[in-house]
Amino acid sequence: MAVDVSQMSQTSASLSLAEVARLPFARRLRHPLYWAWVRFMVFGRATPATLFAFMGYLQYGHARDAVATVGRGASVWHAFGAVTPRILYVIFCCIPVGLYLTRPMPAARDGRLVARSAAFLGTTMQLFVGAWIPLHHQLWQSPDWARDLAGLMSIFALTFAILSLGYLRRSLSIIPEARRLVTGGPYHWVRHPLYFAEITSAIALVLTLPYLTPVLSLIAFIGLQNLRAHFEERLLRANFPDYDGYARRTRRLIPFVW
Repeated sequence: MAVDVSQMSQTSASLSLAEVARLPFARRLRHPLYWAWVRFMVFGRATPATLFAFMGYLQYGHARDAVATVGRGASVWHAFGAVTPRILYVIFCCIPVGLYLTRPMPAARDGRLVARSAAFLGTTMQLFVGAWIPLHHQLWQSPDWARDLAGLMSIFALTFAILSLGYLRRSLSIIPEARRLVTGGPYHWVRHPLYFAEITSAIALVLTLPYLTPVLSLIAFIGLQNLRAHFEERLLRANFPDYDGYARRTRRLIPFVW
């Protein structure tokens, strides 16, 4: 069920957050909006910012290892395909840190456990698959052209994701939340460009690691991202009357297809 923060602010003398902050400390502690703000600072700002900072730190290590291969006689194309996606991934992880630390409280959010769980798994799943999931049962031998294609797909996906962050800005959220309706830039072509970019990166991972576990995780990942999109759209429809028209003319996860 969506929680409307604006309604919470009306539950006690219709005070704004700024007015609550000026209350005496004892009264402030008894005000529900104050605790809503505390929860938001911890779980809406600090926690996701820390998560992306940790992901960026891990990717920085991968990028450093990839750069080291350049000095061992790697070809220019191999170096470009190996290093560029890693650097872009670090940038992609760093941008949300600043966005999360400065974003405002949402107008509404979906606080259900199923929505939160889908959001967290969808955000971290491919990171864990790429770093820690053991590889079992190789399905095919990946040719050189497939690895080259995977590198290009990763570069495209991460560039598209970074561009999407530039349009989404401080409306970025892991769990379903409503701040403003974004329909420009990448959102003109697909309703969930970040999920499209993540799915593209996941397909690229399968091209380089053609094993059963990454393939199964890709299928689960696509289903999970579709579930996340469903939860988010449910909330956006309830808060933005123009969303239905936007959804009718724009595909959900894959431009022009789905």
